Amino acid sequence: MRTHVFEHRGYEIVVQPEQNAYNAWQAKVSVRHVDSTVAEFRPETVQPEWLTQEEAVRDGIEWGTRFVDHALKASHNRM
Repeated sequence: MRTHVFEHRGYEIVVQPEQNAYNAWQAKVSVRHVDSTVAEFRPETVQPEWLTQEEAVRDGIEWGTRFVDHALKASHNRM
């Protein structure tokens, strides 16, 4: 499967669509700061199942952008 890379607010979101045993599509998502050479985290969450690869990729990107926005908002509030 093709890996999809999306940049959002200084972070790189990597989405790898995979089919499970039931042929449903899910997205593996990792997020890292673009200046980092190592992935900062690979959130292990329960991902929804999708009928198509495109839906899984879209969901992975949306999840990653929400995660980054939430993390940046939280770090900004600590200042």
